[in-house]
Amino acid sequence: MNIFLIKEADLVEAAKIISASFKDYEVMRYLFNDSGNDYEAHITEFFLAFYQFGLANNWPCYGVRVNEQWVAVALGCNSSEQEIIKGSDDALTEFYKKISPQACCRIEQYDQQADAAHPSKAHFFIDSIGTHPDHQGKGYAKALILKFQELSKLDVHSTGVGLNTESDNNINFYQHLGYQVKAQQKIGNLTSWSLFRADD
Repeated sequence: MNIFLIKEADLVEAAKIISASFKDYEVMRYLFNDSGNDYEAHITEFFLAFYQFGLANNWPCYGVRVNEQWVAVALGCNSSEQEIIKGSDDALTEFYKKISPQACCRIEQYDQQADAAHPSKAHFFIDSIGTHPDHQGKGYAKALILKFQELSKLDVHSTGVGLNTESDNNINFYQHLGYQVKAQQKIGNLTSWSLFRADD
């Protein structure tokens, strides 16, 4: 297993992996429920634009390769480094023009409510993490989570690692890694759980 930093040239491949892992995920079905035949294309384009935004702002973004094949990716941020670089959201702005106003509102509502549940103390937050469906259950997501925990421990300001999930099937997995549910809320027809693991 090779964990590596994702760079600009890797973004198309990263978007393919994360969109494949998220296409049947509850939050994507909610955000893009009116995309029709463009549903999978919209998810891929969204993640490509979002990962461009993340890398432009120097957010940590990692991938996992096995025998040179991409199998998993994760994008996160450090809450103590909140300054957004001007123009870094241009790709997202262009993407929002392709989807309905209602979908844009759902994304904005989700972001606002989910962000409000994050811890107030400085921490690393895993914004998205996914393993390609053909490679799930082999420990690749766990390896990426442990990487973010390592980043947090090395940062003098960070107190731990947080993440959200909209699938109750994921909660036991995160709790097994030491994460605790800190908040549960309704966002539209979703139930969202906010979890956090303090640094050791």
